Amino acid sequence: MSAKLESFTSGAETAVDVARVERQLAELWQLAAESETAAVTRACMGNLVAICDSEAGAEHATDVIRELTSRHPCRAIVLLAGPVTAPDELAASITAHCHLAGGGGKQVCCEQITIRAAGNGVAQLAGAVLPLLESDLPTFCWWNCEFLAHRDLFERLTGVADRVFFDTSVWPNAEAKLPEVLATIRRHPRRNFCDLSWTRLGLWQAMTADLFDPTECRSQLAAIKSVEIIHGNGGGAKLRSRLYAGWLTAQLGRRLRVTLREEAEPQAGFLRITLASDTAKFILRKNHGEQTASTTTHMAAMCELPRTRAFWPTDDSALLSQELDAVQRRSMYERALEAV
Repeated sequence: MSAKLESFTSGAETAVDVARVERQLAELWQLAAESETAAVTRACMGNLVAICDSEAGAEHATDVIRELTSRHPCRAIVLLAGPVTAPDELAASITAHCHLAGGGGKQVCCEQITIRAAGNGVAQLAGAVLPLLESDLPTFCWWNCEFLAHRDLFERLTGVADRVFFDTSVWPNAEAKLPEVLATIRRHPRRNFCDLSWTRLGLWQAMTADLFDPTECRSQLAAIKSVEIIHGNGGGAKLRSRLYAGWLTAQLGRRLRVTLREEAEPQAGFLRITLASDTAKFILRKNHGEQTASTTTHMAAMCELPRTRAFWPTDDSALLSQELDAVQRRSMYERALEAV
């Protein structure tokens, strides 16, 4: 195996001219094909464009992509949009993420292209990335920063994206920006948007639905009047509380009395949710010190033991993988935003 190919497949970054990215990649894959010692094959089922506005964000995106490509092989393109007030820059590098195929012999590799821009180079980012997209394959844009702060780049990339991922949990003052998020989604009716904050609610939504499976509980749905959500002060916890309340309101089709209360639990999300009618209470709670949550029903003439479920993984790699497996438009998310 040549030193150049070995460096590439080991995950080391190699600086290349932006205009020669495709040529350099083609040469490396040709070397792999001709090598008698390199058991390497390229895999690609789509384009994943990760947009960041800090070095820390770009490093995090690379870590996530390294893990994600083991299940979702793709051409990954990481864009770093630096300050427009900084000196002009438009630089590229390439690397590969390799995983052992079943049986432990051959390595399956996916390439990552990283483009860093600053100053006037930021305006050239979209033009630089569009020719690098693999044609006839779906394109996914993951905004690892607030897309509202990069409107021009957002509009140009959204025009070629099949799905757009973002995470309002990490935005500053995100609750005030939800109306603008909804307006943006409605301006692009042919694009499929996904907020990872919403994806994190999946377990709590499923457990809430399970509470009303029994016939005697289902009859209480029309009588639910209030929801109280007690949450910790972890990142995005209050925002997700509002999204949950919006989801419940949209599902029931009427206004509820909503109470949100924060407790000093660092890094914690939901702690306890109580849905109440005049004659019943339905409670969901995080179990202290465990990665589980339980549900209980308090209703006359009904005694039900708590039901417990384990938390789903909620790191970015797991959430993106979950969303890449899904295909439906998140129309309920839009209805929840309306309710919020």
